[in-house]
Amino acid sequence: MSPIKQRLLEAIERTPEPLLEQTLAFLEFLTSRTQFAIAPDFDSDFDSDNDSNDQILADLKASLHQASSGQTFPISELWDDINV
Repeated sequence: MSPIKQRLLEAIERTPEPLLEQTLAFLEFLTSRTQFAIAPDFDSDFDSDNDSNDQILADLKASLHQASSGQTFPISELWDDINV
């Protein structure tokens, strides 16, 4: 089994039951959208050799702060500028 599949299975095991349906729907959406296109490289901004744990933690804290302070986008707008 590839390392990414192992990580996915581990993440699924940690995912609360109410989120599993949404997670599955999102994964199916991504799969259907990328069947005939090149899948996006979600790890392109992350380099485990160069990104420090401190930087990763700072980015996570900034993201959590944005979410908790309402600096978010409605779901209906998230896909507006994506042309696949």
